[in-house]
Amino acid sequence: MIIANKLKIFLVSSLYLLISSTLVNAVEFRGSAKENYTGVYSKKKVNETLQVARQKACTNAFNRYVKGLEESKRMIFESIEDQIYNNLSEYLICDTIIEENIDKKKKEVIVVMKANIDETRLNIEINKSSKIFDSSSAEKSKLAMIFFSRTVAAQRQFDERVTNVEKTTKGIDINEEETDTGISSMTTETNVSETGGSKLKKADVSEYVVDDNDTVKLEAGMKEIFTKARFEPISGGRQIRRSWRELKGEIVDSLENGGGIPEEAKWDIEDLLAEKNVSYVVFAYFDVGVPDVDAATGNQTVNAALTIAEITRLGDGDPVSLGTISGVQMRGQGSDNSIAKNNAINSVAKETAKKLVALINSKGIN
Repeated sequence: MIIANKLKIFLVSSLYLLISSTLVNAVEFRGSAKENYTGVYSKKKVNETLQVARQKACTNAFNRYVKGLEESKRMIFESIEDQIYNNLSEYLICDTIIEENIDKKKKEVIVVMKANIDETRLNIEINKSSKIFDSSSAEKSKLAMIFFSRTVAAQRQFDERVTNVEKTTKGIDINEEETDTGISSMTTETNVSETGGSKLKKADVSEYVVDDNDTVKLEAGMKEIFTKARFEPISGGRQIRRSWRELKGEIVDSLENGGGIPEEAKWDIEDLLAEKNVSYVVFAYFDVGVPDVDAATGNQTVNAALTIAEITRLGDGDPVSLGTISGVQMRGQGSDNSIAKNNAINSVAKETAKKLVALINSKGIN
């Protein structure tokens, strides 16, 4: 009997220590949720509704914790959030009810829950997804930026050839009496004219101008995000300056004629950067629109859009493309065209960088 009691005390103590050690590494957050039920009130129905509201309140508590994460850590979390939310019970203990209210008239329940979030376990998952996160300054991965910004300078539009047929009817003076029907003799003339330059409709052709000043602003906006994500962003052109003039000329010529960054130029740049011990390179080009006026505010507005960005991992062996992103578009406003343009470029650069960081971390190889 004595042995049994001692064993019982030992097990209870061990369980207490286990729970205590878990809570030492936990942070407390409270979450709330509101849920409605339908139909006539019943105890069973309300209990089921309360259970749903409790789960949502626990998720709400976790969401509040995530919003407070340091920016670089949060960007990494966003790349693995589906995995976390699908197994949320592994990262928190949420079984303490702070408040429950039932409103029979509104058929509504309101719940407040306390959640203890296992911060250590969550950090382990984040660090597994980004080796960069725990790196010292000397160990940060170098990320080279090869960016270009272009603005539409002119657009040639081609109309397809159109044939217009015009018919006119004229009366004829002849020596004959009108018939009983009242119809006199008439004749018709046909005039044919053509407009347009081609029998087949041609695609409109846009001519662009690549702006180096805009490119510098793009690098500045993206550099801020990459630095917070624990990378070491560098100018790709500066790293390969001996070959940059020729390679840049080839790229600019292609972009200004409506093309993209030539593959051959990319390959040459990747080889040169790999020799400089650069870990990643991002190739991207953006299109900046012409200024417009916001009808509501009267401010100048400019749209800036990422056409395409590709990130490649360098190092031993052949470069490996980690993927591409596109379609990021932001609008900037300002009292004049210059301010509106700068705001648009800064916004689209930061949003693009966030998506690129998430793309790298989703691979779990950096």
